[in-house]
Amino acid sequence: MNLLPGPAQTIAICLSLWLPLLLLGYARFLSIRSAGSRFRIGCVTIAPLFGLACSALPGERQFDDVVGGVLLLATAILLVYVFWSLLAWGFTLTLLTALAQAGRPLTEEQWAATYMQGGDLGTFAHNRLKLLLGSGMIVAANGKVSTTAKGLIVVRLVKLVRFATGLG
Repeated sequence: MNLLPGPAQTIAICLSLWLPLLLLGYARFLSIRSAGSRFRIGCVTIAPLFGLACSALPGERQFDDVVGGVLLLATAILLVYVFWSLLAWGFTLTLLTALAQAGRPLTEEQWAATYMQGGDLGTFAHNRLKLLLGSGMIVAANGKVSTTAKGLIVVRLVKLVRFATGLG
């Protein structure tokens, strides 16, 4: 029994290691402004590269090797997404960084002002609402906000993950 990865799996592992570097490279393109777009473009780049590399392999391709490679690549994309989202959208980490940069204990209002570069808790809440509006998870109309179908899907998914991991 051979326990070494097949050629397609090896390609998937190499591309998995290359994905974070690709994302950092895309950060240099000023035309790609949003972190979400950058990640999607990175994934759309990696997937065809995997297909091209698999088709360029000499010899016969084993179906299970290619499926294993696809699963390895998908797993790597999910793992990179977790780290990418923490870095790109992890406002919790940004809040922690703002507190550490202050170098002294702060009240909650001072902490929010440091994070918002002069704003207050209302500005902070408005900033979070703009992110939810921009992502299409909520919609504002007549001075009221409500969840969209996309927002409800995300809420249900989060509840499922919390339930599955014992967090909620």
